[in-house]
Amino acid sequence: MKGYIKSNTAAVTLVELVVAISLVGFVVVAAITYNLIGEKFYQSTSKQAIVLNDAQYLIEQMGKDIKQATGVNFVNNDVVITSNFGPDVAYTYDQGAEKIYRDDELFASNVVEFDVAWESIDSVTVKIRLMIDETDTTKLKEESYYVTTFFLRNKE
Repeated sequence: MKGYIKSNTAAVTLVELVVAISLVGFVVVAAITYNLIGEKFYQSTSKQAIVLNDAQYLIEQMGKDIKQATGVNFVNNDVVITSNFGPDVAYTYDQGAEKIYRDDELFASNVVEFDVAWESIDSVTVKIRLMIDETDTTKLKEESYYVTTFFLRNKE
């Protein structure tokens, strides 16, 4: 018989096609969302690592300067470290720009607080609070706070 169509012919209905496309769409959206969340986490972690690296470098360099110092003097926002091993070193904190300069060269940025004080007759405490710069305005800015004490080895 010509023109006879079997009733059990395998075919995809429109409803099945719409459901399949919807499921694929949800999977694609979920994958893109997962990727974007991972990228934001990576950027945030990278910014934190940069701030930690800056803080570590700042504290290490100041520690070297202070440990070799014969004296530490405080003038306004300047910390002047005198030494018998080389020229005096001056650290200047520009609070408005949130930057620290070492001998007039930019040394660290995003510094919210910088305080150096005598802890005892032969030790100096350095307090630094750094801000993690977030370009996303919906996020709260994060801060890293560091306090360390250095002992002068060559105090006169």
